[in-house]
Amino acid sequence: MATAIVPMATAGTLVVIGLPVLFVVWIAAVIWVYSDCQTNSPHSPKVWAFIVFFGGLFGLVLYFRIGRGEPAARSDRRLQL
Repeated sequence: MATAIVPMATAGTLVVIGLPVLFVVWIAAVIWVYSDCQTNSPHSPKVWAFIVFFGGLFGLVLYFRIGRGEPAARSDRRLQL
């Protein structure tokens, strides 16, 4: 019976420590997407932050695949060099 208690305690510790860490990483990802979108995307930062907030990992993957583009000002600067 003692062996059944150890995994429960480990799972409880994982929930108590892991969920807040996961929540902080999730919120940090939303903040990062918002600030990155302001400089590296022609799309609305609010919309992408909303998508990542509600879409989680799927929304973050969508941002990397679709949302990150070069704004016209950055691409023009590169063409001049």
